[in-house]
Amino acid sequence: MPLTVTVVTSCTQRKAVSASADLDCLPATEGLKALANAWRSLVFSAPLVGTAANLYQGRSISDTATVATHLSSQWYVVSAGLGLVSAEQPVPSYDCTVANGSKLCNRLAHLRASDADWWSALTESQPHPLSRLISQGPTLLALPSSYLRMVLQDLSRVSRSEAEYLRIFTSTAGAAIVPDRLTACVMPYDDRLESVPGYSGTRTDFAQRALRHFVLKLNATRLPRDEARERVKTALLRRPRPSRTQGVRLSDDEICKALLTQWTRHEGRSTRLLRYLRDEAGISCEQKRFSRIWQSIVSGMKVRS
Repeated sequence: MPLTVTVVTSCTQRKAVSASADLDCLPATEGLKALANAWRSLVFSAPLVGTAANLYQGRSISDTATVATHLSSQWYVVSAGLGLVSAEQPVPSYDCTVANGSKLCNRLAHLRASDADWWSALTESQPHPLSRLISQGPTLLALPSSYLRMVLQDLSRVSRSEAEYLRIFTSTAGAAIVPDRLTACVMPYDDRLESVPGYSGTRTDFAQRALRHFVLKLNATRLPRDEARERVKTALLRRPRPSRTQGVRLSDDEICKALLTQWTRHEGRSTRLLRYLRDEAGISCEQKRFSRIWQSIVSGMKVRS
């Protein structure tokens, strides 16, 4: 792989500054293009709060920054609210994500549009920003399945020759949706990474942990694609898979109380609270059930206010 490498990661819901642009500020629209236009007007008129590198918080961002520093590389963020932004670009704070159950997902479902349709509409003025970036040189792309799905149409424009210098880091679910001609670009990481000391974590930062392992532990950045894949396979060969533990089952009232104790810490955000239940508290709660409980709390708060 040539010397200059670009790193790309996904944005995070956790931000250093509270959002000043929120989808709730927008009225219902007749179509996707109208929604995208209204959102762009809102978010790009919001005050800038610092660089993307400083706005986004969490392990996935810190791991990406560590890798970029190690490689002396530029890095970029795939954002459902802003498009593709450089880590050094000044940005506003906003609330817009493709995470399950998010406001954007609900809006898209109402409009019968996909995440990929949203990405195309959002980046209409400068279409296909991700594939254009990849065409400029070697790229390490670390995205969870939800963000891969959003940029799928964009990513499908990567040519076979450009794919030789593309390395994709994602979950097993993400690997399953990558375009066929790019499957060899996916580095074969799976949940055995959890048993590597220093590389365990949550599902939300899996892609970035795999990226960091690949670059810092395996030193595989410069290897040809097939050799890089083999090095990953060898590194995981004798690693055990984590045992699947069943989360604790609680009643709706008990889950409601657990959420209320963490409400302020997670700013009442549904995706962050669900991750808390599953990853930190070890509480089992199916997505639809959680959404119903979360919505009942929100409705109760509105009544009291």
